[in-house]
Amino acid sequence: MMDQSESASLSEAAVEELADLWYDLHAARLSAYSGGWSMACDRLENRIKRFTPLVGVTPWEEIQLPLLEDGIYQRIHADLGISASVDMEKVAQVRESINGRDVRGGRPA
Repeated sequence: MMDQSESASLSEAAVEELADLWYDLHAARLSAYSGGWSMACDRLENRIKRFTPLVGVTPWEEIQLPLLEDGIYQRIHADLGISASVDMEKVAQVRESINGRDVRGGRPA
């Protein structure tokens, strides 16, 4: 049987794995034909759906913007019946900030 320290370590590892799965899903979408959806995306979505009920929702602030902007993060949680609200106004502000830096060559105004 695991002691409390081992259980905490396992829980931390699972939380980290879930965050990595979200990143991998973002990367898989970028690699998919025309930035769409692929079998790799399906596989990662299924893994996210297995981990989320075990460790809880990954905060939206830790999720890649396109997954939020396209509603994928929200849909996956809705499929699980788990509430995962996203401040889309804040997401839009972050996107605007990123786009502004891109126009200025990475330098803030």
